[in-house]
Amino acid sequence: MAKMTFPYACARLKEYFYPMGFEAFLDSPSTMTARVFDSKTGEDLAVLAGLAWGPSTTEADLVDITELLDQEMHAQEFVHVPMKSDSITDG
Repeated sequence: MAKMTFPYACARLKEYFYPMGFEAFLDSPSTMTARVFDSKTGEDLAVLAGLAWGPSTTEADLVDITELLDQEMHAQEFVHVPMKSDSITDG
């Protein structure tokens, strides 16, 4: 499998998550942090740190990263933060 550079991988991920925003940075030579966000509001939709990255990263690894970010966004949809008016104790 072909290896890829970090800037190329970030460009691919930006294309994948468009129209949402995407950014990533290397935490170390072997890990990265990736963030998917609402490009209009800046709200984080998914932030994952410690993702494996290295000179041997392949297209398959990139697919794994997109799946992890997609799963994180899906999990966030099910988190309900009740407002005062949503309280079940309201009579």
